[in-house]
Formats: sequence, structure tokens, C-alpha cells
Amino acid sequence: MKKLLVIVLLIIPRILFAEDLPNNSHPNIYGTGWDCDRGYYKSGDKCVKVIVPENASIDVYGNGWTCNRGYYKSGDKCVKVIVPENASIDIYGSGWACNKGYKKANNVCAPMTKEELQKQKEQEQALIAEIQRRKAQGISGDVCETEYKTNAEVCIRINGADLDCNESYGDNYYRDCDVTLSYEVQTDYEGGSYIDVDIECRVEIEYKGKQTYGTQSDSSNQDESHSLYAHDSETETMYFNFSFSSYKEITSVKISSAECEIDNVELE
Repeated sequence: MKKLLVIVLLIIPRILFAEDLPNNSHPNIYGTGWDCDRGYYKSGDKCVKVIVPENASIDVYGNGWTCNRGYYKSGDKCVKVIVPENASIDIYGSGWACNKGYKKANNVCAPMTKEELQKQKEQEQALIAEIQRRKAQGISGDVCETEYKTNAEVCIRINGADLDCNESYGDNYYRDCDVTLSYEVQTDYEGGSYIDVDIECRVEIEYKGKQTYGTQSDSSNQDESHSLYAHDSETETMYFNFSFSSYKEITSVKISSAECEIDNVELE
């Protein structure tokens, strides 16, 4: 009888709570209140249906709307993007960008001059050379993750890794080496809150010494956290130190690889 009483007491509050829920709502994940169903927004103690205009759809939060690709928000409507000649819809879908070989001039795309085309070509070649340099140095490329609630993308890029070794006093070999790793983390998030990003970077070195047998290696990891707002980016520097035993008499050190990864992306 006691067991039955306990079960009844546990069930009754849940039944009462369910009856108190407004239409088009559901208990929240914490069990302490309620949230509106997708397609509705909270207004006082009710859930009101989202009025979605033409050429729009319910947003990722489920309680508002966003314009479809090729349209931009203007008041309570979605207006079609007027794309000029020699242009196309941009990556955000709510504007336009000039095609390659053209530049934006007011509301049109004008042909670039020979000098501008040459400068663009030089920039592209410099970018290719930088990518090759990074590959030769073992530096990883962009690493991206998606925040599942907003579909926002967060990416991390290593900008460079520098090695600085200190010689032992009075001797011609290294006692330790410092690696400076610089990186940038950025997002295309468009909301009004912010995204927490946890990242981990790893550096590996190779070294040789008078008393070592062949090439040896060592690695080190570091963690860091960032809070990014809409279209935000942050640049950070990490410092790694590698110490060597004096009996190895290290004479040659190089960075064999440097990489960063995103451990966690979460909307706050």
C-alpha cells in the first residue's frame, strides 16, 4: 500500500503540470517550466503562432523566421536581392558579390583594370605559396565544426609556428626550445547571443643529438576557450617549451607538425 501511495503521489504532480501547459507548448528540458513548440513564440502565458512571410521559413531557433536564400529582411517582409550583371548571390544568401575579374562600383560590377587583375593574381600566388609553406612546415589547414542549434560554422586556422632554441652555457648544444604558435578562430554565426568554443592545439618536434640514436620526437598539447559573437574572430598565441637532457647534447631541432582542433562548440 505504501508503494502504491508513493507512485500516485509522483504521478499526480506530472498530470497537474501537463494540464497547466498552454496550447502548442511542451515541458522544457529542465522540468521546471515550458517552451513553445517549433513555429510558436512565447507571449506572456501563451504560445503565439509565428507569421512567416512569403519567401521565408522558420529560423533555427524555431520561434522566429528568416528569409530564404536570395532574399533579405525588410521590416516584416522578405525582399528579393537584385543581382547586377557579372555578380552572384553571396555566401550569406542575403546580398551579392562581384564575380572574379570584376569589382563593386556602387550598385554594379565593373571590370577590373589590368593593374588590379595583376594585383589579384599576385595575391592568389602569394596564398598558394603560403599554403605550400604551411604544408612543408607541417601546419594543418582550416578545421571547422558546426554548432548544431544554429548551423553556424566555427573554424580555426593556424597562422604560423616559430621555433627558438636556447644553447647551453659554455657548450655548443641546446638545453631547451620554445615554440610560439599563433592561430585564429572565427565564426559566421548571425544570432544575438554568443558561441563558446573549446580548442586544443598540438605541436610536435623532431631533434637529433650527439648522444642520440637517429631522430627522436616529442610533442605537447594545450587547451584554450573562446567566446565568439556574430561574425566574430579572435587571434591567440600559445607557447610550448621542450627541454632536453644535457647528456643527449641536442644539436638539431625542427617543428615536424602543428595542428589545432575544435573540441566543443556550444551556443550560450
